[in-house]
Formats: sequence, structure tokens, C-alpha cells
Amino acid sequence: MRDWPGRPHVATLRAWPELLRIVRRIESQPGIFVGALLIGSLSRGEGDALSDIDLIAVAHTDGWSRAWEERATLSEGALVTFDRFEGGRVGVAGHSWLTQTLVKVECLVARPGGMRLAGSAVVVAGDDDLLEAFEEVAPFTRQQIKEYAADLRESDALSEIERAYDDLIQLLRQDVLPREERPDSLAE
Repeated sequence: MRDWPGRPHVATLRAWPELLRIVRRIESQPGIFVGALLIGSLSRGEGDALSDIDLIAVAHTDGWSRAWEERATLSEGALVTFDRFEGGRVGVAGHSWLTQTLVKVECLVARPGGMRLAGSAVVVAGDDDLLEAFEEVAPFTRQQIKEYAADLRESDALSEIERAYDDLIQLLRQDVLPREERPDSLAE
């Protein structure tokens, strides 16, 4: 896995072993994938004990169908997987899963140029110029993210497991993480 400015912090998180495992799987299949991009909070070197992994497994330009067919190799050993196609886009679809350690991985399988990148992205596997294959747009606002999540919840796009997991993470962020940030004398 390649280095990026936020890697030292990310390496302290419970998601780190899972991220390493996924990137190694992508790197071990050069006939299927040309690389991987890390997006979201981990790409910025942020994140906490509850952060999920947001990743793009980049297929060869003419090999998206094969990469999609082989997507299960990325999530091997997962408790459960979820696939999602959005907006009739060609050359990109979501393959997400919950790992044995209950880390959620949201992995897009995309061909170069198959989507636009909004916000931070770093190359964690593949050539330096991998980012250049994607159009970059302004980061989404918190409001846009909330609206997107609400739209997903209202549609049939989320499974009951995904809904329950998202609810659990939201509750933990409200209750457990704020206590962990307090000094020990105030935590109980």
C-alpha cells in the first residue's frame, strides 16, 4: 500500500487491518484492477474508531464487467455484502460489506472516468496518475450528504442490516465517542 499524509493516523484505527487486506487483494489482481483510491475521512487522515472504509477499486478501462464479476474476491470472508447500482451509470457500481470485525467497507468498482470524485482522494495502489483519470468536483456539503443518506433510507436501496448498522453507528457517535473524548475522571 502506498503512503499518503494521513496514513499514520489511519494506521491507529480499527479499520486499518481491513484496509490493508482489501488493498492487497486489489494489488494481487493486476489483470482485473489497475489500482485503488481511498476517499472520505480516511483519505484526509481523519476518522475515528467507528469510521468506515470508502474505497474505489479501479478496473481497467475496458474491463469493468470482469472487475464487477470478480468483486466477491474483495469482500471474501465478509459477514454480509450489499451491491448497489445508482442512476443508471455505466462503469461504476457499489459493492459494500461488513467485515468479521464489523467494519463497514463501501467499495465502488469503477472504470477510469466512470465517476466524478468529490472531495479528497488518494492513490493507495496503482500509478500516481490514477487520479487524473477521474474528473474532480467540489466536495459535497454536509447537507448534501445528509440528503443523500435520507434518500437512500427512504428508498428500498438499503437492506435492513445496513439500516440497523447505520443506526448503531449513529447512536455510538452520539453516546460512546463523546465519553471517550472526556478526561478519565469525567467519563463515567
